[in-house]
Amino acid sequence: MSYIVRTGNLAATPKLQQGERGSYTYARVIVTDSIKKDDDFVDGPAIAYDVAVSGRDAERLVATAERDGNVRVIFAGRYYVTEYTAKDGTPRLQHNVQADQIGVSFRGQDVHVPGKKQQTTE
Repeated sequence: MSYIVRTGNLAATPKLQQGERGSYTYARVIVTDSIKKDDDFVDGPAIAYDVAVSGRDAERLVATAERDGNVRVIFAGRYYVTEYTAKDGTPRLQHNVQADQIGVSFRGQDVHVPGKKQQTTE
């Protein structure tokens, strides 16, 4: 298993789920790298990563996506690839990440990031 850090766009708003260990979600993140071709840069193939996020990070990710749409995120975690056969018989690869970190990227987008609630002393 490898470790990976990538930045990409949510493909859709992830759905928050509850399990024995608490909250979790699976976020599909689409990453497109720029590739140098001659003297220019072009978009390479889009790669979809299925990112597993748990706990408060999952809750915050889902809340942010519900509020701000399919935002650009940065994620880091353990990366592995599985192979499966599609319904049409075609072999496919699935790129999986067990996220240690996930956050919003501010590059090219405006998102609302709520701050910590301040405690008042009376």
